[in-house]
Amino acid sequence: MSNSVILVTCVIAIAISIIVSFKWSVNMGVLAMAFAFVIGCLMQGQSVNTVFGFWPDNLIFFMIASALFFGFARENGTLDVFGSKVLWVFRRQVKLLPWVFFVLAGVLGFLGSGPSALLLLAPIGFPIALRAGIDPIVIGFSIAMGYNCGTMNPWTGSGVVLYGLVEANGMDTATAITTYLMTYSTFLISQVICMAAVIVYYMVFRHKHAAKGAGKGRPLEILTEKPADYTPVQKKTFVLIVISFLLMVIPSIWNTLAPADSVVFKNFVALCKPQAILVIFALFATLLKLGDAKKVISRVPVGTILMIAGVSFLMSIAKEAGMIEVISAAFGSGIPKILVAPLFCILGGVLSLFASGTSVVLPLLFPMVPALAAATGLNPVALYAAAQIGALITPFSPFSSAGAQLIALAPNSISESLVRRQFVVALVTLLFCALLTLLGICNIFRI
Repeated sequence: MSNSVILVTCVIAIAISIIVSFKWSVNMGVLAMAFAFVIGCLMQGQSVNTVFGFWPDNLIFFMIASALFFGFARENGTLDVFGSKVLWVFRRQVKLLPWVFFVLAGVLGFLGSGPSALLLLAPIGFPIALRAGIDPIVIGFSIAMGYNCGTMNPWTGSGVVLYGLVEANGMDTATAITTYLMTYSTFLISQVICMAAVIVYYMVFRHKHAAKGAGKGRPLEILTEKPADYTPVQKKTFVLIVISFLLMVIPSIWNTLAPADSVVFKNFVALCKPQAILVIFALFATLLKLGDAKKVISRVPVGTILMIAGVSFLMSIAKEAGMIEVISAAFGSGIPKILVAPLFCILGGVLSLFASGTSVVLPLLFPMVPALAAATGLNPVALYAAAQIGALITPFSPFSSAGAQLIALAPNSISESLVRRQFVVALVTLLFCALLTLLGICNIFRI
C-alpha cells in the first residue's frame, strides 16, 4: 500500500485516539498501540516484533525510575514538608512562586543540568501548587519554559547543538554565533511572553479551575504557622534527594566546562545520568526503609507509560511512511511570503507535539533555513527563531519527552488531568506563538 495512504491513516488514527481518549476516558496509549499494530502489520507489511521495536525504551525507563525514587519522598511526606517550608518563605508573595520556579529552572538549565532540572523542581513544584491554591499546570509550564530558556544557550546547554547546526549550514563561525545569539534572544522574549500569558489567564480563571480540582489549597490556612521540622525518615530522604541531584548535575557541568581525559572520570560521568542514579537511589531508599516499597511500586504510572508508548508506536510508523519528507516538501509549494515564518513555527510545534524538539525536529528544520531564506528573501534569523519557538513550546505536550516527564513526576491525583490540559496548553501556546511570529516578533533582530 502506498506511503501516502498509510500516512493519512496514521494521522486519522492519532486524531481518533485523542478524541476517544478525551471524550470517553479510554487510555489513549492502548488505542494508539492497537492502531499501530493494525496499520504496521496489515498496511505497511511490518512484523509484530518490528512494530514492538518502536517502544521508547529510554523515556519509559526514565518514567519508571523517577516514579520509584520520588515515590518514597511522596510516601513518607518529605516533599510535602519541603513544599510547606518553601511556602512559608514566600507566604507574603505566593503569587511569585511560578516565576521563582521559572528562574530556578532557567539557572539550572543554563548551567547544563539537563533533565535533572525537571527532576528536582517538578516533584517539589506540583505539591506546592496544590497546597498554595495555584493551578499545577502553571507551575509545570513555568518549569518547562524556564528550563527551555536556560538550556538553549549556545555555551553549555542544548543550544550548543542548535548553534552547531547553524554553523553547519555554511556560515563562518562569527556569523553563525551572532545569528544564533539573535535567534536565542528572540526565543527568550517569546517564552517569557507565553509564560506571562498563561499565568495571567489562570489568575483570571483561577476560581473556575480550583472548582474543578486544579488547585484546592487554602493558602491562609497553610501559612498561619511555621511548618514542622522533618522527621528522621524525611531527613534521610531529603539527604538522598540532594545527593542524587548533585550527582546528576555537577559531573555533567564539570565535563561540559572542563572535559577531562581520565577514563575513570568519563565512566563516572556516563554513570551519573538520571535513569541510573534514580534506580540506584531508589534501592538505597528501599534498603533504608524510607517507605513501603510495595506501595511505591504499585503507584508507578502505568497508564501514562502506556499512553506514551502507544503514541510513539503510531508516530514511528508515520515516520516510516515518510511523514517528515511530505511536510518538508510542502514548503516548496508557493506559500505567501508573510505566512512562511508563522507556518514554519506551526510546523515545528506540530512535530514537537510527539517528538523531541531539540534532537529530532530542529535538526530537521534548521538545515532548511538557508534555501528557504534565499528563495523567499526572508531574514534567516526570523526563520531560525520561528522554528525554535514553535518546536520548543509544544514539548510541554504529554506526548513529547518533556511533557511526559512532568506527568511522570506529578502526584497521581493530578497526573491524568494534566494529560489533557498540557495538550490543550501546548496547542494554544503554539497558536499564540504563531500569532506573535505573524506580528513580527521574529524580525526584531536581523543579520
